[in-house]
Amino acid sequence: MRYNLTFLIIVLFGLKIYAQAVIPWSKDRKLIWSDFKGAPNEEVFAYAQTAYKIEIIPSDVLIDSRNNIRDYKKLSIQTNFYTKNSWVTDKSDYLLAHEQLHFDIAELYARKMRTAFKKLKKQKIANFDSYVNIYKKLWVECRKTQKDFDEKTNHGLKIKENNEWINKVNLQLKSAPN
Repeated sequence: MRYNLTFLIIVLFGLKIYAQAVIPWSKDRKLIWSDFKGAPNEEVFAYAQTAYKIEIIPSDVLIDSRNNIRDYKKLSIQTNFYTKNSWVTDKSDYLLAHEQLHFDIAELYARKMRTAFKKLKKQKIANFDSYVNIYKKLWVECRKTQKDFDEKTNHGLKIKENNEWINKVNLQLKSAPN
């Protein structure tokens, strides 16, 4: 009976993960075209689109009457790729590397957020606005970097510039703390 219950829990947990269709960023797992499961957006002129989110975990934090986060030390940041919102119309290895870099840039900014959160935690700051302001500021910077990446590489069509961005971001990821 105990083994059946364990098996049931594992199956239900697996179904929950599958239903979410989310892939957490990992240095050991690169995106593959089969991860892009969404329907193409015909209003967007592009060959592919990567949907990602930098998330504060847990997302359902409790805030007290003084605007302090209960269990603030448990806050963390995770970068996720959303398969059902990501799509492709024309596959190539080169385009996949470009889309992977969008995901990598998001992780780079997630690391900046983690570092800033660690500093707040070290100072025993539990104030909700302190964490949200850091998130908002770095989210805006992330979006600007993503836009610059697409503009300077013409959405990856400028091969030399795209490769320069790949090298630059990979170096930053290697030197940035997790």
